[in-house]
Amino acid sequence: MRIKLLVVLLLLSIPAWGSEVRQAPSKALMMVGGPHHDNPDLYPILKNFMEATGDFTVTISRDLDQFKADNIKNYDLIIMYTTRLTPTPDQEKGLLDFVAGGKGFVGIHCATDTFLESDAYWKMVGGRFTRHGNELFKVNITGKSHSIVRTMSAFEVKDETYCDDFHPESKLITLARRDKDSEPVAWVQYYGKGRVFINTLGHGREAFENPGFQQLVINGSKWATYRLNP
Repeated sequence: MRIKLLVVLLLLSIPAWGSEVRQAPSKALMMVGGPHHDNPDLYPILKNFMEATGDFTVTISRDLDQFKADNIKNYDLIIMYTTRLTPTPDQEKGLLDFVAGGKGFVGIHCATDTFLESDAYWKMVGGRFTRHGNELFKVNITGKSHSIVRTMSAFEVKDETYCDDFHPESKLITLARRDKDSEPVAWVQYYGKGRVFINTLGHGREAFENPGFQQLVINGSKWATYRLNP
C-alpha cells in the first residue's frame, strides 16, 4: 500500500506532458546615478517592462557598495545606467569578478561613460563614449543569427547618437547599427564565464518607451542570464 501511494505521489509531482517548468525569476540590480542621465522618471519604466515578463525582479540602487562581493552575490544580473562615477577598488573588483564568474551584465546608454579610470571595466563593456548628437534615426538589425535580435526588425527611435571608442582587446559581436553612419548600437561579448550585453540607446523617455529599445533590453537580459542562447 505504501509503495502504491509513493508511486501516485511521484506521478503527481511530474509536470503534465507538454507543460513548461517555469524558471524562477532572475534577480537584477539596476545601478543608477551620476552627474548626467540621472532621471528617476525612467527607472520605473524599465522595472515595469522587465518584471512584466515574469523572468526578472528588479532592484534599483544608487549605492555602489552593492557591487562589493558580499552584496553582489545576491543578484544574477547587473543593469548599469550610471554616468561618470568612480568605484572604489572593492566595488570595481566585486563587479568584474561577478561577471567573470558567470553572471550577467547589461549596460544601457551611459554605461559606456562611467568608471572611466578603469581599463578593466572598459575591456568588459567593450566601448567607451566619445561624442553624441540627438535626432530621430533608424536602427538596423545586423546580427540576425544571434538569439537576442533573431526575431527583431529595424526600428526608428528619437535618441542620442552615441559614438564609442572600442577597447583593443575586446571581442565584440555587433547586433545592431545606426542606419546613417553604421555606428554600433548594440553588441555582446563574453567576459570570463559571464555574458555582457550593451545597448547604447536610452537617453530619455522617448527611448525607454520605444518598443524596439524595450525588446533589446529584455532579450539582452535574457541572454545575459542564460535564458536565451545563440
